[in-house]
Amino acid sequence: MKTIAIFASIFIVLAVIFGMYVSASNTEVGLRNRFSAQQAVIESSLDKTLKTINQTAQISKAEVAALKDIIIGNAQARKGGSGSLATLVSEAVPNVNLTTLQNLQNIVAAGRDGFDREQRVLADIKLQHDNVRTRIPSSFFVGGREPLKLTIISSSRVKAVIESGEDNDTDLDLTPTKPKSIEK
Repeated sequence: MKTIAIFASIFIVLAVIFGMYVSASNTEVGLRNRFSAQQAVIESSLDKTLKTINQTAQISKAEVAALKDIIIGNAQARKGGSGSLATLVSEAVPNVNLTTLQNLQNIVAAGRDGFDREQRVLADIKLQHDNVRTRIPSSFFVGGREPLKLTIISSSRVKAVIESGEDNDTDLDLTPTKPKSIEK
């Protein structure tokens, strides 16, 4: 009777340890799979944002070119005409539709916000994975597995600020410049 109790106790302990191994292993594999899937989401999000910005900017370029044609046409008509002030005043001032540029601004802001959110999710998955790998008792079972490699997509300016610990560039430089397509 005593040997049966000992074997039963050993079996229960082994079953619990095996259950802990299966649980830790499944958690680690699940996080690794979520990490890979989230990397694909980030790539897709960035691709969509960049394509949307590019295509919207192409519309804006077409609008600038049309406006340029109107202004150049008015200037040439003025040059060939009498040049009087009355002709200048009677010309229709072209209306500039800023809707596309405002839409472009919204697309950029929303795209960056969405992209940032997806990168934060990826960083959170990495944190959870590291916790599973390094915390007891799961670290006994999956601690030797490879850590996930997290690459945060960022600008070179931000990386320089993080390395130096200083961000002294606060100039917004809001001085208007002439668009290159209108210069002549």
